Amino acid sequence: MQIRISPEAKVLPTNTLRFYIHFSRPGEAHFYREQLRLINEGGQVVPDPFLVLSQELWSRDGSRLTVLMEPGRIKRGMGEDPSHEPAFVVGRIYSLVITALGQTARHTFRVSDPVLEAIDEIGWRIVSPMVGSLDPVVVHFDRVMDAALCEDEIRILTSSGEVVQARISLARDGTTMQFIPSHPWNAGEHSLVVSDRFEDVCGNRLGEALDHDLNAAGRPRAGMISFIPRS
Repeated sequence: MQIRISPEAKVLPTNTLRFYIHFSRPGEAHFYREQLRLINEGGQVVPDPFLVLSQELWSRDGSRLTVLMEPGRIKRGMGEDPSHEPAFVVGRIYSLVITALGQTARHTFRVSDPVLEAIDEIGWRIVSPMVGSLDPVVVHFDRVMDAALCEDEIRILTSSGEVVQARISLARDGTTMQFIPSHPWNAGEHSLVVSDRFEDVCGNRLGEALDHDLNAAGRPRAGMISFIPRS
């Protein structure tokens, strides 16, 4: 049985909101909080970086565990309590380590500046496929996106509104997505449709930043980008 940690990017923003622990065989994982550690570049365990919940956040098939960072450790203006000191420091290196089922998985990454702006699909770039091919639609994002939400909250529709059956693959750096169709592309306009629940790794949504001024305007919204397969 293999264990994988995502996001897999080697550089992550200091306000990264969540991590996922993937197990290759659904329903066989048994998780205890002490099995998961965040270790700094000095080899020290970062104290209490994760949000403590009464019930762990497992996917329906039991193959993916969602681990949330403690909001007070990644959001601004949470007070002077030591428990609200940042979990991540920009420029430093950290490792997320889990030991389960006799295995240890580790993901090491460097921390970059926070991403505090709402997502805007205008900044994305789409590479259209050829008509009649099984080439992927390639979407280049402007930041590291949430892999699970790429799979769940993005779809492509034909001009008649039919959903294009496809497999989604996010690059390890989290900034490029491939939408790989099950059937050859037809001619005509298609739409990449993004749900209002879609987020980047920092929890920012289309139209709304996670760490925002409560008095500022803005609310989560859906998005859409049109493209035409090349002839």
